Amino acid sequence: MKKNLRLSLVVLICFLLFVNLHSQDDFTKDKDKIQKYFKMSLKEMMEVEIITAGRTPEKVADIPASVVLITREDIETYGYKNLAEILENIPGLFAINDYGEGGINFGVRGFWSGVANDNMIIMVNGVSQVHDLQNNYPLTKIGIPIEAIDGIEVIRGPMSVVYGNGAFYGVINIFTNDALKEKMSRGVKEEPISIVSTSYGSDQTKKIFLRIANQKGDFNYVFNASISDTYGIDQPLNKMVRNPALLPLYGVTEDQTTGGRLESSEKYFNFSANLKGFYVNLSYIEGSPEFYFLFPSVTDGNAYFNNNTNISFGYNKKLSDKITLDGRFSYFQSRTLEKFDFLFSDFYGIQQFESNAYEVELNAFIYPSGKLDITTGLYYRAILNTSSMYDLPSFGSTSFENNYFYLADGNNIETRAVFTQLSYKPFSKLNLVAGVRLEQMPGYDLEAVLAGGTIDFRKLTGTYEQDNIEVIPRLAAIFSLNDKNVFKLLYGMAINRPSFFQNTKNSLNLDTVLVDFVKPLKPEKINTLEINYIGAISSKFTLSTSIFRNELENLITRVVRLNDEGNYQSWSGNAGKMITYGVELTIKTQLFKNFRLVLSGTYQETEDKRPGYENIVTAYSPNFLGYIKAAYRTKKFTLAFTGNYVDGMETYWDETIINPDDGSTGDRIGDKVEGYFLLGANVRIDDLFFKGLYLSVRCSNLLDEEVRYPTFTNNDWATRGTLGSGRTFLLSIGWKF
Repeated sequence: MKKNLRLSLVVLICFLLFVNLHSQDDFTKDKDKIQKYFKMSLKEMMEVEIITAGRTPEKVADIPASVVLITREDIETYGYKNLAEILENIPGLFAINDYGEGGINFGVRGFWSGVANDNMIIMVNGVSQVHDLQNNYPLTKIGIPIEAIDGIEVIRGPMSVVYGNGAFYGVINIFTNDALKEKMSRGVKEEPISIVSTSYGSDQTKKIFLRIANQKGDFNYVFNASISDTYGIDQPLNKMVRNPALLPLYGVTEDQTTGGRLESSEKYFNFSANLKGFYVNLSYIEGSPEFYFLFPSVTDGNAYFNNNTNISFGYNKKLSDKITLDGRFSYFQSRTLEKFDFLFSDFYGIQQFESNAYEVELNAFIYPSGKLDITTGLYYRAILNTSSMYDLPSFGSTSFENNYFYLADGNNIETRAVFTQLSYKPFSKLNLVAGVRLEQMPGYDLEAVLAGGTIDFRKLTGTYEQDNIEVIPRLAAIFSLNDKNVFKLLYGMAINRPSFFQNTKNSLNLDTVLVDFVKPLKPEKINTLEINYIGAISSKFTLSTSIFRNELENLITRVVRLNDEGNYQSWSGNAGKMITYGVELTIKTQLFKNFRLVLSGTYQETEDKRPGYENIVTAYSPNFLGYIKAAYRTKKFTLAFTGNYVDGMETYWDETIINPDDGSTGDRIGDKVEGYFLLGANVRIDDLFFKGLYLSVRCSNLLDEEVRYPTFTNNDWATRGTLGSGRTFLLSIGWKF
């Protein structure tokens, strides 16, 4: 690794020398809009307006949260190949690829729960992409091609006052419909841009993308569509296990790889339109990403077929200079079928998930005076149907056959909420923000059919009764010393309710022996205190820093008990408590014309406060995260580098493991993984041969670094950790017209 770090430094030094030598060329005289973006002052950047933090346009300097903005220019400059690559380069986020069905997962500020992306709400054009069965946001469900993304707003910190359940560490809002909107980050209004592009790269990656955008009078629309396919990661299994000789016990050979067993294909369709305040967003994603689960795949890989449809339409009306109303109705449908590939070639086993839901929102933005802004809203979501079925007869036990968990007839899973947030400026340099949300999820009945059609058939009923009204507060004080220095003192609380999937075991009492121990699950909670500063060190350097403390309570975790016979029994419970202290630092500079450099670092310490865990290092919690972005851009040519470092991580601590040496219990399910550094590079040429034609070549993991992700319980056979991709390339050519 040290060799790769030295090589990366040499590459960056050569890059800086290249920039210096070319900083005075004729391209610096160009007044292209891209150069305006590069030269944006700190004052201009703090006046950029984003809408995610408060559902209405707000200046970055006035937002009571830590903000990261990814523009279309950033995406083109750095050449990110997919959404996951964007997210792993956002300060505070770190990737874990456990080869699971949800795709790549992301921990935030030193915490990963083990569930795929359940700590931050992910939206597309303001519409939630939640998976209603598991209350999370798997990337395989979202499926947005990188070419369709116009921008991403990342609001870090508890955001449950505005967005409710799930906004534990913040909100990520992805925009695919900005082709006709004013680009505040550049201060210009673009003409509609349509795009056609094709990409080919390593791992037999192929993609075709089409965008059509147009405007006729008051009507404008954006249409995005893509088809993609990839062979996936190809890594040897024997490098992921401590003892390769054990692999034949799983039905695989010692020389088998993941090649051809992590394939993925995807179809994506999105349509957005606006007409005189009326707007609509439609999306359809159909995917079949293969995955690993419990055991290594034997033949072609575990097959995964999913389709997701989201329909949202609304109306935004400015009633007067003091009141604007926005109402929206959304409908969601998700279906998944999994076919398992375990242990032997003719293994049969399937699992199915299904959910349907709708959501209604009504928000009002009130400006009674120049000093006071009020945002208030009503929210209602109803999950009409959600179910989970699995049938695994090849395991030879009736307990794995025809198990079906579902909502009882006449029941919906409802969420009701009302919120209000006030922003008051007693004088021009001080902004005080206070908000509160009242949210309730009434109880619901659920049922299960176990071992259907066998002699062990059982039918169970249960009720989830945690229907308390949650009171969620938020406070902030924002002080602008001047137009170049802003201080933010932030406090917020957020909740994360247990999902239907988590509630099935606890509410149905599947194990009658544990009926006195298993309790209904309460919402997880987080309280965050943060101090944030944005300012100018000099005319060429800007600084953003945050110091934060997160206190997590009622974390849903595995609870283990030793019964009277000396056997371990486990279930889910609100047994977790953690505290994280951290600091984030980002420095941006433009040392030379046409060149910018961004350096970021996060240091965090997470302490597990459960009794008996005080001296055990928290799993999946890297202490240090580092990020670098460097770009040299002229009118037609771009050379850019990205780099991110993720510190080493421990794996899950399992109390049921018996240590053979002394008979004690408790150990890690896998080895600690070492830290890694990923360096990426992108070369882009615009207006190649004729106007609008572009060519982009992205290299990810340029140094071919070995990347190991810590194993998790869904794939604990990989005791040394799952392996990431080596050096890969993606060539894209397209035409903007």
